[in-house]
Amino acid sequence: MNASNRLSLLLLGLMGLLMLGCQSQRPVEHIRDRAEFHYERGEYDIAIDEYQEIVDRYPGDWRAQYRLGQSALRIEHHSRARRALEVAHTLRPGNDEIADDLAEAMFQLGKEEELFAFLRERARSTQSPRAWMQLGRYAMELGDPDSARTAFETAIVHDDGQSAEPYLAAARFAEELGDLETAVRRLRQAYGIDPGNREVRERLRGLGEIPGPTLALPPGR
Repeated sequence: MNASNRLSLLLLGLMGLLMLGCQSQRPVEHIRDRAEFHYERGEYDIAIDEYQEIVDRYPGDWRAQYRLGQSALRIEHHSRARRALEVAHTLRPGNDEIADDLAEAMFQLGKEEELFAFLRERARSTQSPRAWMQLGRYAMELGDPDSARTAFETAIVHDDGQSAEPYLAAARFAEELGDLETAVRRLRQAYGIDPGNREVRERLRGLGEIPGPTLALPPGR
């Protein structure tokens, strides 16, 4: 057999191996379906393996990165969760759910300075009430009432009276500090915006107030 024939046979063999390798790879959507199945059943360790296979092949698949991070977070693999969620957040910086889970991973890892830097930057860049409330909630958890107060008040400003939630969050904070006068005022403002809100009504009753038309206060700081 001459050199040309040997080279042709070698190339054919390599092509066959490549084709076999391609055929042995499962379709991504099949992997995703299996991953979702295990995730929904709470079998997060299996789901992690499935999502990892997707991101190994397609690192830019933000959904798989997000689900990988969520799965890892559920079984307290916080470092792995943070890595995947950081990728997902980079790919989808406007996604609030990804940002929430990334913040939780940082919190669980005890990365307080990094967590505050992340939350402050997100709040300042988006100026969304949700982002400011998220900063306030973690500030409360980490024992920084001044930052929490500022964050909740800023959420109220940016919400501009559109929803009861910033006032309700501020009321929870004030009640936790024992500032019942402020808690009642914030709840009365929340009641004025959304008189049907069940938590607002229950908290008002818990503080000795009877919900009714005269109880409502206008929104504002």
